[in-house]
Amino acid sequence: MSQGQPIIISREAPRSRRLRRRSQQQSSCFCCLLVGVSILIAGVVFERQLGGWLRDRRANQAAVATPAAYFPLDVSTVGASFLRYQIVTIIVRLTDSAGRPVQAGSLPDVVVKRGEEIASTIGGVDKLHLRWDRAENAYRCAWPVPWNAPCGQYTVEARMRLADPDTWLWETPEETREREQREKQERHPKAKSPQRPPKITGEALCVARASFTLTGQTPPAMAPGLCAATWEGDFRADRIVKPDGKMGDWRAMFDWCDFIGADTLLFRGAVTEAYTGALTDEQPFDAADLAAIPKLAAEAHRRGLKFGTWAAAYATYPANAKSNRRKPDYHYAQDISRATGQTSDLDFISLLDEKRIKHLADFFAKTQADPNVDFLGLDYMRSDKGGWEMVDRFAQEMPLELPAKWDTWTQTQRWQYVAGKVELDWQKDPKFYERWNWFRAHLVATNLSKIIQQGRIAKPMWIFCLGWMHGQQHGQDPIMFTDAGASMLFPMLYQIRSRAMYDLMVRDWHKYIAYGQANIVPGDQVDFGWHQKTLDPAAPEELYYRMVTAHGQYLQGGLTQGLFWHDISRAALSGSRGPYPGTEWALAGGAAFTTCRQDWNVYPLRAETIVPKQVPIGTVTDAQVVVINSSDVQIRNVSVSMADTPGISFSQKQFALSGLLAKQKTVITVPFRITGADQARLNRFMVCARVTWPDADYGKQFRRDLPRLLIVMKYTNGK
Repeated sequence: MSQGQPIIISREAPRSRRLRRRSQQQSSCFCCLLVGVSILIAGVVFERQLGGWLRDRRANQAAVATPAAYFPLDVSTVGASFLRYQIVTIIVRLTDSAGRPVQAGSLPDVVVKRGEEIASTIGGVDKLHLRWDRAENAYRCAWPVPWNAPCGQYTVEARMRLADPDTWLWETPEETREREQREKQERHPKAKSPQRPPKITGEALCVARASFTLTGQTPPAMAPGLCAATWEGDFRADRIVKPDGKMGDWRAMFDWCDFIGADTLLFRGAVTEAYTGALTDEQPFDAADLAAIPKLAAEAHRRGLKFGTWAAAYATYPANAKSNRRKPDYHYAQDISRATGQTSDLDFISLLDEKRIKHLADFFAKTQADPNVDFLGLDYMRSDKGGWEMVDRFAQEMPLELPAKWDTWTQTQRWQYVAGKVELDWQKDPKFYERWNWFRAHLVATNLSKIIQQGRIAKPMWIFCLGWMHGQQHGQDPIMFTDAGASMLFPMLYQIRSRAMYDLMVRDWHKYIAYGQANIVPGDQVDFGWHQKTLDPAAPEELYYRMVTAHGQYLQGGLTQGLFWHDISRAALSGSRGPYPGTEWALAGGAAFTTCRQDWNVYPLRAETIVPKQVPIGTVTDAQVVVINSSDVQIRNVSVSMADTPGISFSQKQFALSGLLAKQKTVITVPFRITGADQARLNRFMVCARVTWPDADYGKQFRRDLPRLLIVMKYTNGK
C-alpha cells in the first residue's frame, strides 16, 4: 500500500472488548488495504516440557509489557435513556497507548445520528463543540434534544485521525496467544517462530460510537369533551352577579358554569400577591384564596361538576419589583441595563430558585389530598423578560459559539452580551435566539418534573401555555411539558393581533404536533381588547371562531380533547367586554363547548340555529332551530328555549318536543325581530337557542356525566 493511504481502525472485532462494551458502546472500523505490512511466520517448536514452559513464560511477560489501552478514542453518554426536554451529555476520552488521558491538538468530529442521517440539534448544529473537562480528564459536549424529536435509538459518532498507528497493538494478548496456537496447529513442525510484523505506515481513521434511546411520555387517556370555565380573580365571598343579572354570593360561580354547559370549574388557588400584607416562606400564597379551595371543591361536586385549582407558578403581584420586599425571600429574575450594566430584580421568580419549586410542590401535595379536587394546574409556568441570571448555565450547558475571551469576561459583560443577542439581535442571529428559548423551556420542564416528584402528585395536572409558536418564544413547549408529566395542556388563544395572525398560529400548531402526542384543551378569554375590539365579526363571535377553529385544526389527525372559557370573573365582575354583556361572551363560549362535544359525538342530540345573514330592523323574521336525534332510541321531553340577547325580541321563547324518534330530525320555526339599531355594535346581533333533555341511557357511546345542554347561535346584521 502506498504511503499516506488511511487505515480505519476498529474495536469491533476483538472479542473481549466487544463483550465488555456490548451493553452501550460500539466502535466501528472498516479495513482498507495496508501498504508495506507483511507478516513473517516462523515457528520454533520445543518438544520437551521445558520448552513449553519457557514459551508460556515469555507470553506472560509480553502481556505485562503491553500497553494499557487498545484504542485511542472512547465515547459515551451520561445515561442511556432521555426524554425530550433533556440535554444529552456526551463524554469523549482520548488516550495514548499507555492508557493515559491526553488533550489532542486536533479534536475528533462528534455528531449524533438517527439511522444514517445526522440529527441536528437546536440552532441547526451538526458537529458538536468539545470542551475540556479537567475533573473528568476528558472532553465533554452537549446535544440538546431537538424540538419534538422522533423517539427511538440514536448514535453518537466520534471520528479522528491517528497520527502513529504503529504504537497501538492490533490484538489483545489473549487474541495473540489464540492466534499463535492456531498457527502452530496449522504450520509445519520445522517452520520458524512467528516474528513481529514490519512497522505500520500510513494514516489511521478511528471511529467510536455510543448509542442512547430517546423516549417520550404517552399522555394519559382522558374522556373527550371536557369543557371548563375558569375563575382567575381573587376569591369573592359576596356580590357576584349571576347570569340572570341578580346578585349572588360565591356560589354564583357555579350558576355561570350551568349557564354555559361547563362540566368543570377551575379556580386560581395559589398566588403570591402582597396587596393586603407581607408574605413569608411559611405562607408564600394569598391566604383567602387558599381557604376558598375546600368549599369551592365541595360545592362543585355537590352540583355534579369537577373541580381543579391552579397556582401562578413564577409570576408575583403586584407586578413590580418594588413590592418584592413584601414577598417571600426568593431569587428573582434579573434584568441588566444595556448602557450601565446595572442589574435589578424583576417581579418574576427566577427559574433557578429551588425554594419556589418546593413551595409549589407543598401546595399541590396538600391540595391533592382533598377528595373533591380533581385537577391541579399551573399558570405562568415560564420566565418573563430578562432572566439573565441564567446566562452562565446557558453558556456552560448549551452548544454555543461564544467569543474567544468569554471565560475572562466579567459577569456584567457576559449578561450584556446574551441580553443583546436575545433582545436586540434575535432576528440577526435566530439560531442563538432559538437556543436561548430552548434552554428556558428545558429548565421549565425540568422544574415541572421536580414539582411533580417532590409533591408526589398523582392527580392530573394541566398547564396554561402560550399559543404563539406553541409557547417556544416564552420558554414553553407542549412536548416537553408532556414528557415532564403534564396530563393536559391549555393553549391560550388570546393576545393575538389579527385574524390572519391567528390563522397562522393555528397552522403552526398543526404542523408541529399530532393527535396523541399531548392532551390539548385550548381556550379563549373574555377580552374586547385582545379580540381587536372587533365589531364585525362581533368580538364574542370571534371568540367562538377561535375556540372551534383550534379544536378542529390544532392537531394533525384529530381533534383537541376539549375547550376552556376564561374567565367568569371577567364576565360577571369587571373586564374588557366592549359593547357586549358578559352573558353574550358566555353564550359564545358555551356554543363553542357544544361544537366540541358534537364533534366528539358524546351527546345523543345535535342542534343548529339557522338565521338570515341580514335582517330588516324592526321587521319580524323567522329563524330556525334544527334538532336531530342521533341515537337509536326515542328521546322524550326535549326543551328548546331562546336566550335573552341584546337587541333581539321573540314572540315565543319556549318550545317543547314531546318525543324525538331514533334518527329523527325536527325543525322549529322561531319568529324574532331586531328591536332597534345599535351602532356601538355595528347592528350585529346574536340569535341563540338552548336545548336540554332528560337523563337516560341513550347508548354506550354517549356520556351521561356531562351537562345535558346544547347552545347554538348565529349572528345577523340589522339593516
